[in-house]
Order: sequence, then C-alpha cells, then structure tokens
Amino acid sequence: MWKVIAADDEGYIREALQKLIDWRKMNCVLETVVSDGKLLIEQIRERRPDIVITDIQMPGLDGLEVCRFVYETYPETQVILLTAHSEFEYARAAVKYNACAYVLKVSIIEELPRAVEKAAKELESCHKKAEQKGQKDKKESGTLYLQMEQYIEENFQSKLSLEEIAEALHANGSYLSRLYKNKTGRNLFDAILDRKIEAAKEYLLDTDMKTYEVSEAVGIEDSGYFSKMFKKKIGVSPKEFRKGSNHGEIQ
Repeated sequence: MWKVIAADDEGYIREALQKLIDWRKMNCVLETVVSDGKLLIEQIRERRPDIVITDIQMPGLDGLEVCRFVYETYPETQVILLTAHSEFEYARAAVKYNACAYVLKVSIIEELPRAVEKAAKELESCHKKAEQKGQKDKKESGTLYLQMEQYIEENFQSKLSLEEIAEALHANGSYLSRLYKNKTGRNLFDAILDRKIEAAKEYLLDTDMKTYEVSEAVGIEDSGYFSKMFKKKIGVSPKEFRKGSNHGEIQ
C-alpha cells in the first residue's frame, strides 16, 4: 500500500482527511496528519512516504517550501497541494517543483481521491521505469564483465593497466574495478596477477626459459618482483617450482 502523510493548519481539514476519505479503497494508508510544514518535513524524513498532501498556506513553512524540499530530496515522492481557493500564482510555482495535483478544499471529498489516483499512477510508472533500468543495467554489467574477462584472457601477457582495459572496453575504469569486485569478490589486478602466475607455471614446466624470460613473457618487466609474487602465490620460487616439478615434488 502507498504510504501517505498530510499537513493542514485547519482542524476540520485534518479531521476530513482522517475520517472522510477511504484510503484503503485507494490502496493507501494515511500514516499521520500534522498541522504545519515544519512538522511535515520532519515526518517526511522519518517515514519516507510515497504521497505527501499539504496545504499551500500554512504558518512557518508553507506548502511550496515543502514541495521544494520533496522535489530536491525525495524526487519520486508525489505531492498534492491543498488550497482554500484558486491561487494560480501558487499553482504556477508548484509546477516548477513537479507537484502532482492541486485540490480545492471545498471539493476535497470529490477531488482528492482523483488526485491520489493520479499520484499512484505516477508512482507505479516510476517504479516500473526503475525496475526496467535495473534489469537493463544488470544485463549491461553482465555483458561488460564477460568482455572484461575475455580482454584479460587475451592480453594478460602484456603489461595491462586499468586505463588500457577501460579504453578498450569504452568504460569508466573505476566502474570496471568495482564491477569485477562485485562479480567475483576479488580485486581485478589480483586476478590478473594470478592468471600471469598460472601462465608462468606452464612456461616453467614446458620450456627451458630462464626466470627473467618467463617474467617478460607474462608481462612482468621486473623479474625480481615476479619471483617475489610467484613465491607469495605458490609457496616456492620459480626455480624451486621447476626443480620440484621435475622431481615430482610439486603438483
């Protein structure tokens, strides 16, 4: 159900909102009704309503100030403005802050349900768009992740940088790094280093290449750094790995 909160400085309007409107019929629940704009904003922050109904003219903060606050802070929340008479200047100002509807108090019983129905349709539309965007973003991120994996597999033997990967995939580097972390739980360059180390193991087992040559072959220019990282990952140095494998000591 849609959450609704309201504000009006006139007691009979507050009572009408509470007792004369069938909120359940409109798939809504009226959570609270307050008497001024300041209290209304406090309730908006606390309750995060879907629909806000506010009198335009109230002491302290008026309805337009509430409308602006909602527009700037909770843009999906729908605002319905109440007024005692046709205040067209206020109405024009309300349009600026995307007020959903404008209801005369003398017709509140008849007009408010229509305004709430309009607000509910806007909310449904917003939620649908957000869901569609979420599905599209999920699909795009999945495709981008696969492209990143493929690019790494094809290029890990070069000295890969985040900038190079980002440029190749036409994507933001920071986004790619976060995406990889979210998908795998691992840091992107830890994964690239692991791939380099796996390739290095193959070179050490299948060729007579020297350590520095293996280092260069997997895209690590500093052979000392390569040996250090190899030992950190595998537990032995490249030379020890080759020697142990030749004697069947390392699986």
